[in-house]
Amino acid sequence: MGRVFHTSDWHLGRQIGRHRRDTEFDAVLDEIVEIAADFTPDLIVHSGDLFDSPRPGLDDMRRAAQALRRLGAIAPVVVVGGNHDTSYVLAFLEYVLNDMGTREADQIRVRFATNAHPDGLLVAEYPAAASELTLRIGALPYLHPNRFTYNFADPAMTTATYAEQMRAVQADVYRRLAAGRTARDVLVFAAHLFIEGAVPSYSERRISIATDYAVATADLPAVNYGALGHIHKPQPVVRAGYPAHYAGSPLQLDFGEARDTKCVVLAEIAPGHKPRIELAPLTSGRRLVRLEGTLEEIAHLAGRVGDAWVKAVVNVDVSNVFLPEAIAKMLPEATIVDIEERRAGAAAAVLDREVAIEELPGIEDLLRDYLPGRGITGPALDRAMSAFARLQAEPDPEDPAPCCEETLLTAAIAGQSLDGIDRTSLLVSDGTTGPEATR
Repeated sequence: MGRVFHTSDWHLGRQIGRHRRDTEFDAVLDEIVEIAADFTPDLIVHSGDLFDSPRPGLDDMRRAAQALRRLGAIAPVVVVGGNHDTSYVLAFLEYVLNDMGTREADQIRVRFATNAHPDGLLVAEYPAAASELTLRIGALPYLHPNRFTYNFADPAMTTATYAEQMRAVQADVYRRLAAGRTARDVLVFAAHLFIEGAVPSYSERRISIATDYAVATADLPAVNYGALGHIHKPQPVVRAGYPAHYAGSPLQLDFGEARDTKCVVLAEIAPGHKPRIELAPLTSGRRLVRLEGTLEEIAHLAGRVGDAWVKAVVNVDVSNVFLPEAIAKMLPEATIVDIEERRAGAAAAVLDREVAIEELPGIEDLLRDYLPGRGITGPALDRAMSAFARLQAEPDPEDPAPCCEETLLTAAIAGQSLDGIDRTSLLVSDGTTGPEATR
């Protein structure tokens, strides 16, 4: 059997609110390396989105390089470029990890599949340590729907739909993987894409999981294992008998993932045999907990929260300036990311055209209902409403003096020469008047 260790979607640099999560990332990367060392794989696959930003910080670059170097000491590593990654960043990382380009081709331990490759696809072979099998991998980087870059044999494909293009790409992947295949070759497909039927966590970029950009399961190449990335919720591909998995993200990245159990995938595969797939859970990250209810209901739940990131949605009758202090006292071990006040009846209803103008809420009420949804509550909300009240109380001038530009425009429309204008009214921002102001 050949052994494949599959991880994905690290999103190094992802924050939660204003909080960095460096300690959690360090802990979960240590855990990933330890599980890989115990599994002793023949190949390690990272299926995309090493970073959360196309311009990762130096700390995140260092963190990625150290983790990949440690994994590369266990087994060869193939990293797929994700939609959050850029080919320039990954090319630099590959250069650093392979001793500034001084290693010979057969010494390279970490390879990257990015759009910088001339044909957009990395094909490589690795022998299995405990058998005479050879793992042959086709690694496909993320192909952006609006910037599709792939070396098609048929030029007409450049104007085809995304679904048609992806069908042709995956057929090409299988053709190249299966070329010259022997009975001892094990085929692996690694890609960063959205498969129809996959259940997203909605912490992914929404445009990249639109149904128009979903890849049909029937078009996936017929391989022994598919290592997929992009969807943050770990799950198998919904296709009978097809051995493909999303490994998911290693941490709960936002509150859309609060119920997800994170993991890596351990796959043992061989030609003509059903693969053995095991999900090894990751436990290093802090939980994300969403608490919702009245203050009393949240107090009842608080004892089970412990050390976690928390978003509290509190049902209130009136705004409570002491709410943050009350929530913090209930959850002494937690980090409060967000507190949202929810007032009954505050949601805007669809207006009937017969509703009288005098029945519409005033702008003060609308503003007071809107600001808590943007994270402005308590004393900050009171200050904002006080400032708004002061602005409303300031009287408008009865006959505001027109600015110089308005004066000139009015004169030009009337056909009036500048000689008929009071030059002292042409004051401009640099303090000049008269002829200097009109140059």
